[in-house]
Amino acid sequence: MSAEFQNEPGGERGSNGSAHSAQSMPKQNTAEQDKHRDAFARLFAKHDRWLFAYLVTLLSSPADAEEVFQEISVVIWRNYERFELGTDFVKWASVIAHNQVRKFRRQGRRRGFQLSDATLDLMAQETTRRADLFEFRREALRHCIEQLPENDQQLVQLCYSDDGGNFKTVAESIGRPVNTVYKALNRIRRVLHECIDRKIAQEGLL
Repeated sequence: MSAEFQNEPGGERGSNGSAHSAQSMPKQNTAEQDKHRDAFARLFAKHDRWLFAYLVTLLSSPADAEEVFQEISVVIWRNYERFELGTDFVKWASVIAHNQVRKFRRQGRRRGFQLSDATLDLMAQETTRRADLFEFRREALRHCIEQLPENDQQLVQLCYSDDGGNFKTVAESIGRPVNTVYKALNRIRRVLHECIDRKIAQEGLL
């Protein structure tokens, strides 16, 4: 684990070797603390999907990724006051995530095919480096959905929103055959994929 996370809050040592007392540490007022926490919460909400995808990449198992994600969330929130707003949240969180993945592997709780530690480290570096591309693709997806015809947008909303149903339920609700809905979604996915690739190419990110 990096030195940044080795010391618990309040346990930092001064040059004379004695621990700083809580009274000697500068305190934020409540308004500043609330502002910091709210800004941090927005950052976490913005990047939580990337973080989960990062874990799936390293662990090769959605089930393992879900287990580690819960642990990482606890550690991240335990240390949120240490995060300096305006710095790179992804790099900060990826240090925590990488350490938790290594801990998970050492505990022998992993399942299935496993990468070597050296390969894991290389993949972690590359996945973190490409986090900006992940965010750009998400923004591009939002833009491309807005360019769809209204009927297609409504179908995407019905099928993929948090409270959406399965294809059969959606087909019944709109009075269309399941096969027709399935074909329409395949067409929409193709259109969105092409739209996203065009935007990435325009930005020179491919």
